[in-house]
Amino acid sequence: MKPTSFVPMVGEISAEDAGEVPGLGAVISYWTGDRYSAEGWFRELNDVWGTAGFSVRRGGEVQGFVVYGPPERLARAARFPLGPIDDEAVLLAYVGGDARTRRRLLVRMLRDLRQRGVGRVEAIASDRGVSNHVPTSFLLESGWQPVRRAAYRMSYYTLAHIDLKSAVEVGELARALVGRVKLPGLKSPVPGALARTTGEQRSR
Repeated sequence: MKPTSFVPMVGEISAEDAGEVPGLGAVISYWTGDRYSAEGWFRELNDVWGTAGFSVRRGGEVQGFVVYGPPERLARAARFPLGPIDDEAVLLAYVGGDARTRRRLLVRMLRDLRQRGVGRVEAIASDRGVSNHVPTSFLLESGWQPVRRAAYRMSYYTLAHIDLKSAVEVGELARALVGRVKLPGLKSPVPGALARTTGEQRSR
């Protein structure tokens, strides 16, 4: 029998294991307006769009997970008075776990989307830490930029984004996370630009 690894491992969420991720069903139900189970949503989306989430496991226990996809597949996004989501953007719905786990999942998601040619990722973040949302403070600390802020049902939300086509913003993201999580695969669109930026930061 293969021994259980206690090193945290990141893996893609499939329809087959979606039911084994605690809290995932509630997130999918919330963002789809109770239209899908976690298994059904991942089965459909993985077939027509591709990877839509990752989880971190340690010793068989789930430490956290991230969910993202096209805005039209996350119907609740249209209810927030934050203006339209960019038609070409991918929506980050949720990322959970401790701070290090969330950063690791965020980087893995951005790496996946960058490799798929996505240029922009947006998120409807909660300023007050409402469940099933990404905390606004976490995204801003991780290099995301606020777009608009609005009140909705006695709370406040911020539409935030990261531009994966911008060497400047990718560099800012790297500076926010270097030393806490490695950034494999997040190379600057401009050859050498990220390396120069990092070198300049170290020389200060």
